Amino acid sequence: MKSLVVGMGIGQLYKSVLESAGHTVVTVDKDPAKGADFELLTHALEQHPAFDTAHVCTPNFTHFKLADTIAPHARIVFVEKPGVTTAAKWQELVESHTGTRFMMVKNNQWRPEFKMFKEYYDKADEIWLRWINKNRVPNPGTWFTTKETAFGGVSRDLLPHLLSYASAFCTDFDQLNVVYKNYEQRWTLEDVSDTDYGIVDKTGTYNVDDRAELILEGFGKTFHFVADWRSNDNTDIGIAFGGHGSAHRFELGLCPEEAYLAMITDCVENLNNTEFWLNQLKQDLWIHEMMK
Repeated sequence: MKSLVVGMGIGQLYKSVLESAGHTVVTVDKDPAKGADFELLTHALEQHPAFDTAHVCTPNFTHFKLADTIAPHARIVFVEKPGVTTAAKWQELVESHTGTRFMMVKNNQWRPEFKMFKEYYDKADEIWLRWINKNRVPNPGTWFTTKETAFGGVSRDLLPHLLSYASAFCTDFDQLNVVYKNYEQRWTLEDVSDTDYGIVDKTGTYNVDDRAELILEGFGKTFHFVADWRSNDNTDIGIAFGGHGSAHRFELGLCPEEAYLAMITDCVENLNNTEFWLNQLKQDLWIHEMMK
């Protein structure tokens, strides 16, 4: 197997996972300090024109163009969340390259404990999915907190992880009703200049949502989602299931590397399974709509 990784931030994780599975990995990053095989994607594709999997791990605003360029050279293109700007643009990407499979990364669905979560979900009436940080705004002032380049804030950064659980738990997730939605910017760049996560550009831009709340209902279930970069409360990253007089809560933490490997392996094994990819498309379009 041969794989392409573009963007050596989180791309380092993909490189490690792919190499552990025996893939030959070609890397691209325009920053020479990242030590990638190529600084330019065009040069990489000239020398390596065909890949089994490709992984777009670059800033949000570059995703569409890179995925579109890579698609003729790869069987499967994985695009890091939040995918692209809109569901319509994702649909355009898929329809423009009918010979290539696309998936917005939903690695949490392949966690070792996911089967257990699904069993609790089946018995629950209420599901709480929270990713609340005390003070962990990523790279404030950079492209990450600029709406034009990130498309949004925490609703594009953390919320898609939470939504991916719902789209895997519920067969008819796209029929869930939105009963409450509030995506808001509560802080300014000055407020988050003491963040404990990433580089701060104090002369940059901060114009994205930093708290997202969403409630969905349907099929006897209620989903409560909260994503927050900088909370007045303590960090709370977990999933909880309630119903029939009982409640069960589990810490989530960072997704283990084995889940990324299981995701990639499963997708490769299902390369020719049309039903599998129609379901991936359905999930990806829905998550794009919910992030808006």
